[in-house]
Amino acid sequence: MSEHTNTTPQYDRLLNLSAMTTWTASRQQEHAADAVSYASALAAMQAGLRSQGIDGDGRWDAARRSRRVEKHLKRMVKAARKQERAAEALRNAYAAHVAHVAALPGQREEKRAAKQLRRGPRQVVGEIAAKSLNKSAAALVESPAGEETPTGTGSVAEPKQAPARGVSDLWQRGA
Repeated sequence: MSEHTNTTPQYDRLLNLSAMTTWTASRQQEHAADAVSYASALAAMQAGLRSQGIDGDGRWDAARRSRRVEKHLKRMVKAARKQERAAEALRNAYAAHVAHVAALPGQREEKRAAKQLRRGPRQVVGEIAAKSLNKSAAALVESPAGEETPTGTGSVAEPKQAPARGVSDLWQRGA
């Protein structure tokens, strides 16, 4: 049985911050070297193409013709420098991500504790209100004669009137 060798790079090792830093630094060096070689090629091409004068050329005709070729090398120089900056940005973004992920459990615990602090007094007030409502509801419930009621009278509690909604309501009741 032949052994299969994996020639593709293992990028999952980049999840380690030091490995990511090393890898991006080497990519930056490669792109910086590329930018330098492209710039050297551009300088040589500019010198060669701009010096190619043809009979009947105006003052800037050779430079204008050379720009058609130079623009592509300028794009290559610009792209290599952009890739160099992108490698640095990748490393910085990953370092920030690692720091954010490391701080997340602490932040969540602080948030939970702050929420508990905010909700703590509300729960106590809610329990007191619930107890009061239960007492009020028990007082309004009719109980058979002779049984003890929460008011302690042993008689049926009289239903209370609804609160007045306005002055006309009071006039109608005769209050």
